[in-house]
Amino acid sequence: MHPLTPPLPLRHAAAWSPRPALSPLTNQPAPGAYAAQSNGSPGCYGGWDLVFPAPETAWVRVRFTARPEGLEHGLDGVRAALFWNEDLNYGSMRWEPVLAQHQTAAGVVFEGAAPVPPGARSLVVRLLLCWSSRGAVTWDAVEVEGCAAPAPRRWRLAAGGGPLPGGTRSLATNTEAYLGFCREAAERQVDLLCLPEVMLSTGLPSSAEAIAAQAIQIPGPETAPFQEFCREARMVLCFSAWERRGELIHNTAMLIDREGAIAGTYRKVHLASPLEPWWGITPGHDIPVHRVDDARIAMAICMDSSVEESARVPGVLGAEILCMPIMGDHRAVTGWTGGPSDWDVDRWRAIQQVRAMDNQVAMVISVNTGPGTCIVSPSGVVLDMLQGRRRLAIGEVDLAEPPRSWLWATFRNVTPWVRRTPAYGPLVQDGPGPAERLG
Repeated sequence: MHPLTPPLPLRHAAAWSPRPALSPLTNQPAPGAYAAQSNGSPGCYGGWDLVFPAPETAWVRVRFTARPEGLEHGLDGVRAALFWNEDLNYGSMRWEPVLAQHQTAAGVVFEGAAPVPPGARSLVVRLLLCWSSRGAVTWDAVEVEGCAAPAPRRWRLAAGGGPLPGGTRSLATNTEAYLGFCREAAERQVDLLCLPEVMLSTGLPSSAEAIAAQAIQIPGPETAPFQEFCREARMVLCFSAWERRGELIHNTAMLIDREGAIAGTYRKVHLASPLEPWWGITPGHDIPVHRVDDARIAMAICMDSSVEESARVPGVLGAEILCMPIMGDHRAVTGWTGGPSDWDVDRWRAIQQVRAMDNQVAMVISVNTGPGTCIVSPSGVVLDMLQGRRRLAIGEVDLAEPPRSWLWATFRNVTPWVRRTPAYGPLVQDGPGPAERLG
């Protein structure tokens, strides 16, 4: 998103707070710098409004540096947003969070961008010190520039699943069967295809000894046919396999890019219990996000779906697409009293829709048996789902057009803007916590 105009001139700057009792102490320590210091109240909230003329371009980009010092909750006490026409009427306002992007020697760099609404006259950049009884923030290097709208980033996504041809199952027959899915996807101009969990072992025995014998190296001879296919078809592929790494065996998903290279791997963090641990499978310990072409892609595998952090972490890290090979989901059932139960399509759909919406990712989900294989947009729309004889679910998304809330802000940015990391300690503590919390 390249600027098309010189930096917009500042019309005026004014201290702002919702009411006097919460107002921080403000000053301008140097030209172009704006400071706010806590007034000693834990509810201290306010800072500066910087008002600029609206650009004559399709979009606007905002960038500045913040230097927090001694805040009660660290960077959680610094926020920023932009809104138009100095309009805070809940029925007509348009706003967009401006988020921290990276740390430099000069401070924390915040950046944001938004479309310029019709009839826009002015743009307000609001710089905030939030809810801290101590400390201060200084902002400087403020740049506001008109720019073009982001270029489309369209991805045609597919997920495959369903019964394989009859006959003896082996590594060779499974490889050929799933290459058939790949060929069908390529014929339908798919950019990214997700295939099932440990698909090369479909129909083979599951035990500690059998899985150890089936485990492969990644990359290796077993992944080579799929890498060659991706290179020739110019398609991205995800699937999982039992991976051998020294004495360790993992359930590992891989991304093969359009060049046929392994662009990234993910080792299943949340094992299907108790069997996977008792089969000697070792979990992974992180949930990475991989850049492939112009998209940020993460992976999850089966039981990961039951733990919401498996989608939340890549969402926080900026993932836009989440591929998930999965055999089934123990929540998507009609009965909760133990023993066998029927698959509940409504529960299944709800689970995936919420995951996609909450984390603003396009979900590409491959179910080994077929039904439930689906594509879900970041707005929670099920774009396609297998329920019968088809083998591929297909949907298209434009990653440059994220869903917007009713005040026009992108939901992808609103969620991190409202998140309060200091309140989430119990999610990451190692242990059960104090007895009085356990009830």
